[in-house]
Parts: sequence; C-alpha cells; structure tokens
Amino acid sequence: MCYKEITCPRCCSRNIIKNGITAQDKQRFRCKACRRQFITDYSYRGCQLQFRQMIVPMTMNGSGIRDISRVLSISCGTVLSVIKSAASVIDEPSVPKRIENLELDEFWSFIAKKAQQRWTWYGFDRERKQVTAFVNGRRTDANCRALYKKVKQAWVKTFHSDQWEAYRKILPLKKHRIGKEGTQNIERRNLTFRTRVKRLQRRTICFSQSEVMHDAVVKLHIHHLNLQHHHF
Repeated sequence: MCYKEITCPRCCSRNIIKNGITAQDKQRFRCKACRRQFITDYSYRGCQLQFRQMIVPMTMNGSGIRDISRVLSISCGTVLSVIKSAASVIDEPSVPKRIENLELDEFWSFIAKKAQQRWTWYGFDRERKQVTAFVNGRRTDANCRALYKKVKQAWVKTFHSDQWEAYRKILPLKKHRIGKEGTQNIERRNLTFRTRVKRLQRRTICFSQSEVMHDAVVKLHIHHLNLQHHHF
C-alpha cells in the first residue's frame, strides 16, 4: 500500500485531517495548525502553482491582464489578485548612501480615461543602472518634492533633469544640471518601461482600470529591472 504525505499549502504543517467531500467528489482536507481548508487535486488552473508562477513574468514581458487570462485559461480576477499580492510583498528600491549622477524624469499614463493621468516620477542612478526611488501621482510640484525627499537620503554629486519647472524649484541649484545630454540613460529607461509594460504603451487598447493595479505593475517592473543589475 502506498501512502501520500499531505502538507498544508499555507503553513506546511503535516497535522492534516479529512474534512468532507467537495461537490466534485474530491476529498477536502483541513490543517489543524492554521485551519486552512484545501484539496490536493485542483482542476482549476488558477489554483495550480505552475500557472500562478507564470503571471508576473508574463506581465513583465508585455502581456496584459486579458492576454494572460486567455493564454493560461484562468480568470482575470486570479491574474489581478496574483499581481497585487506579488507587489505587496516587495520593498521599494533602497537608496544608496552615495550617488555620483542621479537622473530624474517622469512619464505618464492614465487610469480608465486619458483625462485621469497618472505620472511616475523616478530617479535613475547612472553608474549602478538602477532606479533609486519613485513616486506615482499627478505632475505637480508636490510629487516632485516627494521624490526629492526620498533621494536626498543619499549624498548626490550631480542631479540631471530636463527643463520642467518643478526641478528648477526643488533641486539644489549648485548640483543641478539641465539638458538632454544628461538624461539620455533615463530616457532610454522610459522606452524600456513602455516596451515591456503593455498598459504604458502609447498606442494600445490596454490601460489601467485602477490606481492600485497601475502602481502595482510599475512597482513590480522597477523591482524586476533593479534585480538585473543587483551586482552593483
């Protein structure tokens, strides 16, 4: 006789008891440690780990919510839930103690309609090739100031930006350099954002329906890009 060891998918406890039968005649189990109810043979793909693990990588490579739903044969609700959960457990970028050249810029998208613009302000460390901080919101002096508040934790030798008036008002005058020649790296990073994140592309019918999902995807993409250069 062959026995199958069953562990709780939430807490990995082996203190498991049987807890009735589902409507599909599948054995239901209950964990006595955390009281989680579960079955071992899920027919819905959204409950299977191998399919859930593909959602974030597909999002980071240009797939929209409905694209992922169609390809994996799972519901849009499951896709949204996985993305929000993944974003909630990662930290914002850590600001280094010293930055030689910090490029600052902002790019726009929108929520539901173009009148509801959603801007992402961020700082890019030229030498480390990493995003050091970001702020999502409107294109206002207040959000520019919120970004500066995050990056001023570091000693920055030179700030580089375009001619947007908010930067002139907020960044230290003696360290501030204005001009396209100083923002080439961050402008290239903007292109990467728009290429890899479908909801940020200019000519597409894919767009964010809520600020929560928009900010979650931007946060995940920044985390993903920074991991590519974590050796610095």
